[in-house]
Amino acid sequence: MNKMILLFDEFIMKAILMTESILDSNYLETAKLDDFTQNRERLLSVIDQISQQIEWVNVGADERNEFNRKIEYIKTLDVKLLAKLQEHKEEVKKEIEQTFKQKENVKGYNLSDVK
Repeated sequence: MNKMILLFDEFIMKAILMTESILDSNYLETAKLDDFTQNRERLLSVIDQISQQIEWVNVGADERNEFNRKIEYIKTLDVKLLAKLQEHKEEVKKEIEQTFKQKENVKGYNLSDVK
């Protein structure tokens, strides 16, 4: 098997594992999300560069189908990840709204009236 095909498969699997691991993580760790985003972007760039060096006409149909299946799985994981991030965004938005309302309530509280 061609060295580039092996590399392509290895990096595709890394993308799958990376995405699966972030799906199970705590989204409150913003540094972890930032690292994931940056690393994944680099990983996908490397995958793209490797794929451009592969002569796909020389790759067997079974292997191409397997790669396509893995890529479709990554897309499915991406949809799940986007949904989870959207949920997290809504939770954070609610927390911010609650904090703002509480701040406004405290701001209107006049301590000079307390005996």
